Amino acid sequence: MEVSWQEIYEELKVKHLKENNETYLEHMKHAMGIGLLLVGAGTKCLIHSIVPPLFETGVPSKFDDIITLVKRNETIT
Repeated sequence: MEVSWQEIYEELKVKHLKENNETYLEHMKHAMGIGLLLVGAGTKCLIHSIVPPLFETGVPSKFDDIITLVKRNETIT
C-alpha cells in the first residue's frame, strides 16, 4: 500500500500538535506570535545598525518575550 505525502504530513501535524497539547489554531497563533516578535526584533536590529541611537533597549526586552513564549511549551506535560 502506497502512502501519500498528504497522509504523512497529516500524521506528523497531528503528532506535533498532540506533543504540544494545542489545537491547530492555538499552535498557529503561538507560532505566528513568536514569528512576528522575531521579525520586529530583527527589523529593530537592522535599523539600530544604521542609526545606533535608535532602539538601544527595545531589542533585548523583545528577546525576553520570545524566550518566555518559546519556553511556554516546555512546562506543559
